[in-house]
Amino acid sequence: MPTKANDVDTAIRPQTGLRQLVARHPLVTFFVLCYALSWTLWIPLAVFRDAVPGPVSSLALVLGSNVPSAIAIVLTSLSRGKHGTRQLLGRLLIWRVRPWWYLMLLAPTALVLISITVVAVFFGGPTAALSGSVVAAVITLALMTFPGSALGEEIGWRGYALPRLQSRRTALMASLVLGTLHALWHLPLWLNGDPDNQLGLYPAFVIQVIAVAVIYTWLYNGTKGSLLLAVLFHTALNAPLTLILLPEGPDTVALPFWLLSGLWVVAAVIVVAVFGPSQLSRQQRLQEAPETSTGSGVQPTRHSHQQHGHPSGAPVGSYQSTSEPLNAAETNHHI
Repeated sequence: MPTKANDVDTAIRPQTGLRQLVARHPLVTFFVLCYALSWTLWIPLAVFRDAVPGPVSSLALVLGSNVPSAIAIVLTSLSRGKHGTRQLLGRLLIWRVRPWWYLMLLAPTALVLISITVVAVFFGGPTAALSGSVVAAVITLALMTFPGSALGEEIGWRGYALPRLQSRRTALMASLVLGTLHALWHLPLWLNGDPDNQLGLYPAFVIQVIAVAVIYTWLYNGTKGSLLLAVLFHTALNAPLTLILLPEGPDTVALPFWLLSGLWVVAAVIVVAVFGPSQLSRQQRLQEAPETSTGSGVQPTRHSHQQHGHPSGAPVGSYQSTSEPLNAAETNHHI
């Protein structure tokens, strides 16, 4: 709950048009700004292609990939003040989770290896191999995380958008909506002539992103809203694509990429079947207290779970466990 000092700070803050807009339509504002700013940077790359100098193209890719998190921080600061911003960024420090969630970070690599191996065995494609040295791979992983797309996106997608989508929808529906908008946001990067982003594979990419959004929500809710795990999972998704699958060449990547999309769909279906579409977790899902406009400013409101059909009476935004206690630019066009 916000402190008294924060409430006073929020109350005396002038009610600007932007703050009113954020308070009334936080999700619409977030997605419109994400699309507008990122596409402003990316569409010229698709239009002018090779005419854009390499350094300029790389800078546009990096900046565009960091837009979702930057927008999330700015909008949270406008509507919730310093306290809300600290809460949002504090989720990056949630690292004390059950060890098996960290083991989940190996799943994307396992599925990529399975896809490549199946194609190699049945259709005679190349076998899986790491592209480059181990040292180069470690450096690539670091750059994928920051300033690459992992940290640049996940504060926005999972930290800002997902909790608000879940507050009025089931976890499954929130995942499907977010996954669809996330996949469409990448569209300009599939129109710039990059051989790694063949337009014919964009439908498989969309399927993959939507399916993986379900896995993200399961991970996010199951770890009490850990953005650290979401960021690491984002890196774990992109790493095997960049280091193993895509280096096999555009002529051989299509079949394993489609198979990979199918495997992620199977994984998402299993998660929904086991954990249920409502929560996608055996623990209470996290919800963001909605921003509401007052006469003197914008401040968060709190509702009880009983108002949302939760008999526990725990406030929205709280977490209640029901279980036992216990070059970066080249990597920014993936999931």
